Amino acid sequence: MDASSRDVSLTIPAKPGYLVLARLALSAVCRLTSLEAVEVADLKLAVTEAANEFVDEANEDTTVDFSFQLQEDRLVLELSGPDGVEPPTDRELSRAIIEATVDKSEFAPGRTVLVKHL
Repeated sequence: MDASSRDVSLTIPAKPGYLVLARLALSAVCRLTSLEAVEVADLKLAVTEAANEFVDEANEDTTVDFSFQLQEDRLVLELSGPDGVEPPTDRELSRAIIEATVDKSEFAPGRTVLVKHL
């Protein structure tokens, strides 16, 4: 993270074991906010659920990209990766969890955007 910027970008292999890196990066960004510990935990859950849509244990070459943008009044989390990895039934539950833990969410093939107001 550049000291003059409040944005963090991270690319990891699309494997479950690497999601902890995204959660750690998100925790670091959240330290710059006034979010309560429970709100940070909710965001980490939302990022994990959103990333699960892109995790593919079978494909060694896929990655998931994370962008955390800390703005004056919100934290914008953007994830992108391979489309359609998670089964549709699992996707419904993940999206319900996400919608319960963030203020705004947008889902598109290969891309998810989550917003938490500060």
